[in-house]
Amino acid sequence: MPHRRKRFLYELILKRSKLWPVLGILGPRQVGKSTLLREILAPVLKAQYQTLDERDVRNRALASPSHFLLAESQDLSVPLIIDEVQKAPELFDEMKALIDKRRVPGRFFLSGSTEFSQKTGIRESLTGRIGISRLYPLNLAEITRRSLGNSWLKFKPEIRTTAWEIEEFLQNGGMPGICFLRSQEERSAVIDSWLETTCFRDLQQVQGSRLEGQLARDILLTVASQDFPTASSIAAALKVDPRKVKTYLLGLEGLFVIHSVAPHAKGVGKTRYLLFDCGIAARLGASRFNRLRIWILNEFLTQSEYHGKGHVFPRYYQSKKGSHVAFVTALDGKETGIILTEESSPGTYLQRTAIAFKERVLGANAIILAPTSQESSLATKVRVLPWVGMA
Repeated sequence: MPHRRKRFLYELILKRSKLWPVLGILGPRQVGKSTLLREILAPVLKAQYQTLDERDVRNRALASPSHFLLAESQDLSVPLIIDEVQKAPELFDEMKALIDKRRVPGRFFLSGSTEFSQKTGIRESLTGRIGISRLYPLNLAEITRRSLGNSWLKFKPEIRTTAWEIEEFLQNGGMPGICFLRSQEERSAVIDSWLETTCFRDLQQVQGSRLEGQLARDILLTVASQDFPTASSIAAALKVDPRKVKTYLLGLEGLFVIHSVAPHAKGVGKTRYLLFDCGIAARLGASRFNRLRIWILNEFLTQSEYHGKGHVFPRYYQSKKGSHVAFVTALDGKETGIILTEESSPGTYLQRTAIAFKERVLGANAIILAPTSQESSLATKVRVLPWVGMA
């Protein structure tokens, strides 16, 4: 089945399992973590698999974390996979004790739909013992069954996809259980169910029952409908205290449902927010350009993560006069500004924006991503790269 295909993260996890005693796989719910662990990794590793989504398993883990881990991981040659481990945070201290007694690489594999480091106790237990990997929605190469690209690592376009495939992605996104559904009505129904669970159950489990599911959904709707919003613009649209909005945004970010993009130190502005998936953004009414921004970010994050570069997250740049650079990356210490346009022939304003950015951020490169068919250069020594070459 399509959602059971091997993910690019698979090889990286196997590599890291020879170094770290604990491997953590983080990502939003239904992004494919359980399938990767249960149906792909477990048979290869001959591992034990337990999921804390099952009430009986969760109750055993909560009742006696030490007995639970000892019962499941006595044979050190058999790795233990624990899915949705954040539902029994007491397990982390017990893991620490077992690992400190005997450090065995690849002993525990954990998945989580929340950021482990948000809880101080868990963070302290894991320090120096866990290798964290992030699983994102499928990128275009995974959907089309191509090899993992590296265009975002070298900024060398590889024409391996088509404009039509990009348009499909902008509409359907990369959530494994959603993007392959042929019926728009079915996709919408599944997304609505996903939103309901995320806003009315998962958020409360992370941030406490005081948070309202309807307000969380309204915030996601606003993040989708506004163009790269800030907490202040979201609060103004909903007529809600900005401090309250920030609490919700923090929780939603902890669930990997939104990305926060900080301003570059050489620019102006406040932190801005994006949804994590084009398909969910489309359901919530996001513009094509907003979804294009999400797709570009997803391609950058997946290529840098799955090639082992780690969690390298870009910033954005905005000048005092309002010119805008969508993302500024810093792979291998070299900053590159990415200007995104829907114009096939970038105009004078975009060229000026690129030049101004290069003058402000000394030593940086500037690239304009456009719906062209091939790479070109402008007289200003600014490269124009085609969308189709960056997947």
